[in-house]
Amino acid sequence: MNFIKLTALTVFVVITATLFAQDFEGVIEFRRINYYDTTNYTYHISSDQVKIDEYNKDGKVTGTMLVNLNTQEVLAVNHDRKLYMNIESKPSVKDLSNSKIEKTQQTKKVLGYDCVKWTVDNPDYKSKAEYWVVKDGNYSYFKRLLTALNRKDKIALYFMQVPGNAGFFPIIGEEKGYDGKLRARLETKKVTKKKLSTTTFNIPAGYTEFKNK
Repeated sequence: MNFIKLTALTVFVVITATLFAQDFEGVIEFRRINYYDTTNYTYHISSDQVKIDEYNKDGKVTGTMLVNLNTQEVLAVNHDRKLYMNIESKPSVKDLSNSKIEKTQQTKKVLGYDCVKWTVDNPDYKSKAEYWVVKDGNYSYFKRLLTALNRKDKIALYFMQVPGNAGFFPIIGEEKGYDGKLRARLETKKVTKKKLSTTTFNIPAGYTEFKNK
């Protein structure tokens, strides 16, 4: 095989691999730590759907959110009352233009994944966020999820300031004040890649829609 054919074949293989790279599908378990308490969550992710379960200290699911990443629709499910309702929230109006962003070359393994450190420092809010981001960029759901939820916490808002963040997932994220005290931390406990049934994202049978009058 001559050089021209070999080069063409190499380019074809690279392009094909990129086009057919599969976005993450499966289950991610993590916990959120802040000043007040620790809360556990499980994300079920498949294509354009995300299901978020929140647990109490006894390990019982206390609430669920169903997110359609295409339509940006968010449904909150109350299991005690067997109700669900549409949730609408507006984007944050915080001015984060003074954020100082750095994509460092520092790497480490977290849960077996090769990760790189990103940081976002904002003097206006006297805090700094640090992320260990999975280098494999097949997590397109994450940025779309943050957009749908319009999260207002600094860990989410700071991450959204990072250029080229689409497709990347922070397996660990934390915010600290300039005094060094931890304000919030999100840490992944387990990642399981697997095919999920479409019924995972259905509203449970017998639940009624709650509408504000």
